[in-house]
Order: sequence, then C-alpha cells, then structure tokens
Amino acid sequence: MKDAKPFNFIVSLFILSAISLLYASVALSNSSVQTESSVNLALITEPSSSRVSGDTSLSALNDDSAPNTSHVRGKGSYGNWPARGTQWVQYDWSKPISTQKIDVYWWDDRRGVRLPAACRLLYWDGKAFVPVKNALGLGVEKDRFNTTTFEEVSTSRLRLEIDSDGQYSTGILEWKVYDSGNSPDFPPVVQAGVDRVVIQGGRTWLNGTVKTLRGDSVPVVWSKISGPGNVAFAKADSVETTATFSEPGTYVLNLAAGKAPLQGSSKLTVNVNAPPPATHLHPVDTIRYKIDSPLWSKRAKALIVNWIPHCITKIADPEVREGGINNFIDAAKKLAGQEHGPHRGYVFSNAWVYNTIESICVALMVDPQGDKEITNAQNQMRATLEDWIPKILAAQEPDGYLQTAFTLSNRRRWSPEFRGDHEGYVAGYFLECAVSHYLLTNGKDARLYDAAKKLADCWCDNIGPAPKKEWYDGHQAMEIALVRFGRFVNDREGRGRGDKYIALAKFLLDCRRDGSEYDQSHVPVVRQYEAVGHAVRASYSYAGMADVAMETGDVDYLSATMSLWDNMVHRKYYVTGGIGSGETSEGFGPDYSLPHDAYCESCSSCGLIFMQHKLNMIWHDARYADLYEETLYNALLGSIDLEGKNFYYQNPLDSRQNRYDWHGCPCCVGNIPRTLLMLPTWMYSKSDNGLYVNLFAGSTVQVGKVAGTDVEMVQSTDYPWSGDVQITVNPASETNFDIYIRMPNRSVSDLYTASPVSDGLSSIKINGNKAAPAMQNGYAVLHRTWKAGDRIALTLPMKIQRIKGIDKIEATRDRVALRCGPLLYSFERVDQNLDNILPSDIPLKTEWKPELLEGVIVIRGSWADGSDLMAIPNYARNNRSFIEQGDRRGRGLLSSVWMKDR
Repeated sequence: MKDAKPFNFIVSLFILSAISLLYASVALSNSSVQTESSVNLALITEPSSSRVSGDTSLSALNDDSAPNTSHVRGKGSYGNWPARGTQWVQYDWSKPISTQKIDVYWWDDRRGVRLPAACRLLYWDGKAFVPVKNALGLGVEKDRFNTTTFEEVSTSRLRLEIDSDGQYSTGILEWKVYDSGNSPDFPPVVQAGVDRVVIQGGRTWLNGTVKTLRGDSVPVVWSKISGPGNVAFAKADSVETTATFSEPGTYVLNLAAGKAPLQGSSKLTVNVNAPPPATHLHPVDTIRYKIDSPLWSKRAKALIVNWIPHCITKIADPEVREGGINNFIDAAKKLAGQEHGPHRGYVFSNAWVYNTIESICVALMVDPQGDKEITNAQNQMRATLEDWIPKILAAQEPDGYLQTAFTLSNRRRWSPEFRGDHEGYVAGYFLECAVSHYLLTNGKDARLYDAAKKLADCWCDNIGPAPKKEWYDGHQAMEIALVRFGRFVNDREGRGRGDKYIALAKFLLDCRRDGSEYDQSHVPVVRQYEAVGHAVRASYSYAGMADVAMETGDVDYLSATMSLWDNMVHRKYYVTGGIGSGETSEGFGPDYSLPHDAYCESCSSCGLIFMQHKLNMIWHDARYADLYEETLYNALLGSIDLEGKNFYYQNPLDSRQNRYDWHGCPCCVGNIPRTLLMLPTWMYSKSDNGLYVNLFAGSTVQVGKVAGTDVEMVQSTDYPWSGDVQITVNPASETNFDIYIRMPNRSVSDLYTASPVSDGLSSIKINGNKAAPAMQNGYAVLHRTWKAGDRIALTLPMKIQRIKGIDKIEATRDRVALRCGPLLYSFERVDQNLDNILPSDIPLKTEWKPELLEGVIVIRGSWADGSDLMAIPNYARNNRSFIEQGDRRGRGLLSSVWMKDR
C-alpha cells in the first residue's frame, strides 16, 4: 500500500496535465471563435420587428454603433413604445449564416422605455422559430453589450424575443450577430431608395445605402435602366448624388455595388411630371354663408349648438387640468408682476383655445336662418369672444411673443433643448384664428389681427439667416399659418407686405434636418420622398411644403411634396381617407400595412384635407378634391357624434368603443369643427377668370370676385343622398368666365378598386339645355357669359360599389367594403353578426330610413347564411347606445368597414 502513493501522485499529475491541455484547447478554441466573431453579420441584413415606435428606427439595430450608455441614443435607437408584454426583433439573410454569439446593447431612456425583464434568442430551423441550444448570457444589463453564446446554428433568420417588465416598453441601441467562421460570402446589400416623383426641371436626391460584411468600401455606379429621356447624374460613382431628367415619363434607375460574382444592386422608379400651370388657384375665404342641406344643416347645428359650447365650457373652467383660459390668466398676472399659478396641462394647451376661437368665428359665419337654438348659441359665442380676447392679449409679451408655457417657466425661446414644446404649433394656430376673426368682423375688430402681426413680426425678428437663429419646431403648424397669414396681409395691405411671413415659413422648413423621422426632420424636406413618422406632424409638414411650393415656385419643394403625396395615397392610405396606421407612434407604418385598428387621428384628417386642398390649387386638378371629399365625409365627419356631445380622437375602421366627451390630449376638439364648418373654402376655388366647384352641398356662398365681378353661388341638392344638383350662378353683372364642375373620381388611390364604376357626371344642362362641356383635369368646363339666375343642373351617378383592396394589403384580403356616392359604409353589430360573409353575387339596394340616425340611406341585402344585411354610412357609426347594441359593458367589436366576402 505504501507503493500506491507514488503511483497516485503520478496519476494526479497526469490528470492535471490533461486538464491543463483541455483548458488550453478550449481557450484556443475560444480564441479562434473570438477572432472569427469580429465579423458582424447584422450589417448585411434587413431588420424587422413586431412594433417600432415613431420616434425610433429599425435601422438603429444594425447601424454598427458603439453606444457609451444605455440612456443616450447616439446614432439612433429602436423602441416599441407604448407596447408592453413580449415584442420581437428579427434579422433575415438571403442565405444561411453560421453563428454562435451575439451582442445586445439595451436602450433605457428612463421614461417610457426601460430595460427588459428577460430575453430569448430563437433561430429558424426551416419550419419554425426554436430556441438556440445551451445559451449562456441573455443578459439585460444596462450600459454594456450583453454577450450571449450558444451552440452554433446555421440559419437564415434570427429572432430576439424581449419581455417587458409589464410597466414599460423596451428598446435596443445595437444588436450584433457574429460569424462563427462558417458563413458564406455575401454580396453587398444595396438599397437605392424609395420610388418618387420629380417635376420636370427639378432634381431628385439619390441617397442609396451599401452594406458589406466586413465594412469595406466597394465601387458603386448609378445607371438608367429605362425611361423616355436622358438622365444626368451629378456623380454616378457615389451613393449620394442628384439626378435630373430631360423629359417627362417613367424612369427606372439602378444602383450597383461590388464586383462580380459578389455584386449587389437595387432599383427605384422615378415618375417625371410636367410642371403645373404657371399660376395657382386662389382659395375662397369662409365668410357669412347659408347651409340648406339635409345632411350638413344637421351636422352644422350639432357643432354650433352643442359641441363648440361644450368646448367653451371645458376651456373656461378655471380648474381644467388639461389647460385652458386659466393659463392665459396666470401668464398675464406674471407679466403684470402679480402672484400667479403654474402652467396647467401640456405645453401646447394654448392650441385648443385658439382652435376653439377659430371654430367660434366660423360658426358665427353660418346664417341661423331663424333657428333660435343656433341664434342663442351664437350670441353666447360672441360673449365668449369678448371675454376671452382681452385675457389672451394680456398674456402677450411686450415684444409680441405669446406662449403661456414659456411665459410661466424658465424655458428659453427657440432653443433646441425645448424643440418639442410646440412654440410654432401654438403660434400658428393663433395666426389662423386671427385671420378668421378678422373675416368675421370684416376688419372692424382688428385686435387679434394686430396681435398676430406682432407675434409674427417677433418670429421674423428672431428666426432667419445669420445673425438670426436657425430653428424648427418639433410639431409643424406655424409653416401653414405663416403662408396663410402672409397671403392675407398681402390681400389686405398690399402686395409684398406679407412676403416676409411666407419667407419665414420656407426658412423654418429648410431648417429641418439631422433630426428624426418622427417629426419629419430626418433629412432636409426637399429630400423627403416617403411619408413617415407622426401622421399629424407629417400632414401639416407636407401641407406647408405645398404652400411654399405654391408661393415660391420652388420646383424641388414641389417634387418632394408630390413624392410624399404619391407615397401616402398609393401605399399608406385608408379607404376612409384617413392616414396613420398607428404602428409607429401615432403615425405611419410600412407600405401597404393598413390594419383595421387604424389610428387615423382626427387631426391628421384635418391636415390631409389642408394638403389636398393646396395641391388642388397648384395643379387645377380635380383628383385632389376627390380625395379631400373622401376624407371629409368618411374620416372626419363622424369624429363627432350626431348629437355633437362626444368625439373620437382616433378613427379605426374596426371600432370597439363609443365616443367620449373629452380627452387627456384634447388637440382635436377645436380642430374638427373649424375644419368641418369651413365648408365654403372646400367647396370652391377660383382663378382670375374661372370658378371651380369642388364639393356639392345645399348652400348659398359669396365666392368674391371672378373675372372682376362679385359672384354668389347657390346650390340646391340633398347630396350625398342623391346625385341631383342644381347650381344657380348669380354674378353681380353679366360677365364671361369659366365654371369648372368636378366630375367625381371615386378611385384615385391605386390601393383600392371599386365596381361597378360610378364616376363622372351622368348629365349636365345649362338653363334646361343639354351642355357639351370640355373636359380638363377631371372638371367639366362651362364657358359662357353668365347672368344672374343662370342654372346648371347636373346628375352624379350614385351606384352601390363593392371595394376591394389590392393584394399587397394583407388586412383587406378576402374582404369587401361598400360605398355609395362619396359615403363609405359601415356594418354595426346591433344590426347583424359581424362574422358573416358577403358574397359577390348577393344583390344590394339602397333604402331611405328617415327615422334612423337622423335620416340616412342604408344599404340592404342578405348575408351568405340568408340573414338580413344592413350597412349605414360610416360617419354615423356608433351613435346607438351600448344597451341598443346588446353590450352593457362596451366590449368587443361594435362596427366594421371591411367584411368577409369568402
């Protein structure tokens, strides 16, 4: 036994040596893995996710950044706010890669996005996503790359699942995937950019991207694949360049990178359009007018008698927590050196005060025609103006500045630090309400107008080229307002007096760069070709760009505006005329992603109407009026209920809740009525020698001078319930001019097809005689010497149409919607089973129901199971109580636009 000790010692040495060799081998192996894993495979993939918030970007996941802390965004961030629970991000490769290690740097903004509770890594095994084996790491620590190793996998897809803590959303600053040494070579990943529009004589900015596996540079070249003319590239061998085109038409451009056999390429389409007419149309200001319409008379009365007074009551409440007149009172006290309270509500709370003032002004322009309820409401509104105007003016600072959140705090004006605090947003609304107040009083009361000029001058004195400040607001609105105000000043005080305000609008837009897609500041506006970010900000921004293009003739502005319009209308547009899918924060999702639980904020519908109206004036083209009629009737009109007591902030196509009387962010409460009651502006526009009729509604409107004479237009019609319209033309004196009558096109967007066709005019007569008008840009053109009492009689086709979405829209596959005239229809649960099927061969008919929903035409038919079908106009949806709907708790689907058709 004594001899066993040396033997055991030798064995122990042998074992220790073996272990040492094993550790050395493992260390060598790990060293080899570490060496190979310096290649980041994420650089040549396209990320996707379950959700991305509007102020973040998927491209941040693989932009090869090296963050210093989890709190600072650096080059960018990905987040899924306001989602909770489990979300995922994913990488897809064109062929299988091999990996056994990843790094994740989590984002923690210390507000709505915090560190996750846990995460998991899954790979695609050819049939499903399954967890990687023997994962070590999966850390969720801040301020560092969290490394995870696992058994080597060969896959074309990796997915990272992220569990929130249940209270906050989650985010990532960078996600790297390392090559194990067994991945194949990849050609460069090339993106030429989005398709776009260019106006002849303008240029397009090409800003392609090229990603290579090892980050090395490769040769690139732009070339023309097809097109009717020549393409001149400023620098064809650079991913960033510009191109111009010799003639109108459709061009396909190609960006190639690398060398064969590892060469990648990408294409984009450029539609080059001829320039618009040399002069633009002029808007018709809304002044005193009459409404004689079965539909619009009731809607206007509900707004005037109930909704606007409700908003006045809320805003005038001294304790309203969202902020109202109380903020102006406190700001005035501070300026007077008196004791005062703090600012209430959001920094932009002044906005709904100004919008409500403008709503009051426009409501006072509606002739009550002896209706005592309307008269009483209007008298109270006049008293409100007399109460509010002095309080607002007392809050204006001596140099003209007016924003109570800034007056009542230590915020610095026009500072990048406070860019998100809506200085321009609220200032713009003040300018607009001042214009409407001036029109209401015919200039006899210029208090708000003078204050608005003082405010606009304050901005002009401080914002502009050096030595002034360069600045832009996080929420657009000032740009539209400055152009409107500048035009108005020019009209009232002489040409040129308002030009500086228009120039400032362009300067504010020109300053937008180096920011985020969320507020459309990611690249200069003339290089923006895709509708992205917050939908309200976007629609206001694009409307402002259209205004600047109209006033300045800047062809690059117009090219970008038309690109954005084209992208929005043909890729991101709801059948209701709404925008904003809500997949990003209150904003746009990817192309063709149009889920039925849309966001479609009411304010974005207002902004879209503004934009389309301006494009109609630029192009003299009826299709833009076709679209704003669609938005007006279907996305906006039903945002306030029939009584005028509740409203929708969001307008999804699948509705699951009734309206509410107020909102924590009441930005829409004044925007909706001011837009709806500005009906004459949407109905008519004019040129120096022509008048354009864009909408049809029983009314009497003074459109101002046409060909030198004042003209009154009287429409007699119960449109949209019928297509018969009579228009009486009353010029002050016999005058020769053109009248352009819109011939409706119900299918402007390429996203939807409708059958049967129900476009154009069925007939048109002048003083009882059949007319043979010329056709121009969607208008029937009537040229004659007009005298008072001349009558135009026209009939519009009003067929029931079945609407189908194109196959690229996943949400509308195997579904159908119904429309009659301008009205889209909705199906309510109170009337039928919403899971039923509507076959294509089931006959449908219209029926007037005077007792239902204040009088509507319904569509009737049968479902596939033989049960009765009834559809109501979408604007009238959800006006019956939960009890009527058989749901006391208010849960589940209440109404839907798209129904199964197979």
